[in-house]
Amino acid sequence: MYQEEIEALSDSMARVLTDECDSLALHAYMDGKSDLDDQVWKRASELGWMAAALPERFGGMNVGPYGLEALHTALGRRAAPGPFVATLSAAQWLSEIGPEELQAEYLPLIASGQLKVAIPVAVGSGPMLSHTGSTLSGQLDVLGPADAGLIIAPVGSGQTVEAWGLLKPATARVTLSPQEIWDPTREICTLNCVSASMIALLPDPDGNIGRRLQRHVALALAADSLGAASNISAQTIDYLKTRVQFGRPIASFQAIKHRTVDMIASIAMQRHLLAQGVESAAADSPDADMWAALAKAGATEAFAFVSGDCIQLHGGVGHTWEFDPHIYAKRARLNEALAADNRALRDFAANALAAITRQGHSTTELGI
Repeated sequence: MYQEEIEALSDSMARVLTDECDSLALHAYMDGKSDLDDQVWKRASELGWMAAALPERFGGMNVGPYGLEALHTALGRRAAPGPFVATLSAAQWLSEIGPEELQAEYLPLIASGQLKVAIPVAVGSGPMLSHTGSTLSGQLDVLGPADAGLIIAPVGSGQTVEAWGLLKPATARVTLSPQEIWDPTREICTLNCVSASMIALLPDPDGNIGRRLQRHVALALAADSLGAASNISAQTIDYLKTRVQFGRPIASFQAIKHRTVDMIASIAMQRHLLAQGVESAAADSPDADMWAALAKAGATEAFAFVSGDCIQLHGGVGHTWEFDPHIYAKRARLNEALAADNRALRDFAANALAAITRQGHSTTELGI
């Protein structure tokens, strides 16, 4: 439906990020010598990437999950730093479930790059905030920067999410404290709030609102992971063609060929799963959450496998700071942990499939 627009968008993103977020720029950022995260964020905002998936009334192209897949894949390929997963997932979520007044106030700010958003590290489980009247209190780990202008947090008691609260951190009662993590291309903060006033409280009695947010985060992480895995595997294969042992390139060794084929095959298989997840999300199919859960679990694990193998295939230098594999390996491990535990996601998908089967349907029927 949007094939031409998506292809044009993907080509534009690839060209810009190749020029502005190459390996040298990424290493300079890792060494603390540049503000690449701010530069990429500003460039993405100027080129309209932040708005691409949003409805046209907010300045977007209305390409939804297809546009988000293209953007996260491109960002992942370059391991681009910045709060894109949290902010763009929250924007898509808000565009689908948010009250009109919240959409009108916050989506144009996200589209223009003026607003960054923080969301729970574990969307489907973990700590929650408690509410008393119109205020929230508690502590929560969130994915997003310390300068986020909007926080989306689960609210409830025990293990049950009852609602989702929206907060502004620009008060003494709401603080975001950065954590030290292995992957410096992303930011995780600790949210502390004490009797903090809410912007809004969105009831979620059946869990559908939370699952929809998890759906978008899962697809974002899957696309990011496959884009990154494709790039670091390609870099590694090029390196194997230049490294010589016993008088010939090690890329010609049969054992090395088998390992590179395993990497490529693992990425290719997960691409089909991601495509199914994106298509189901775009159609808002009843099985969309199931496919998103499977796509995230499979893609992040494939990325972890590929990035780890790339370190080994580089030999001793694969562990050094000057080469790229360690950057991607750290991103892979964080991607695995975000949104929800992969085992829990697969359990959810299995239960969803069983429920569909008991109803006498198949996922193919639901996707039509």
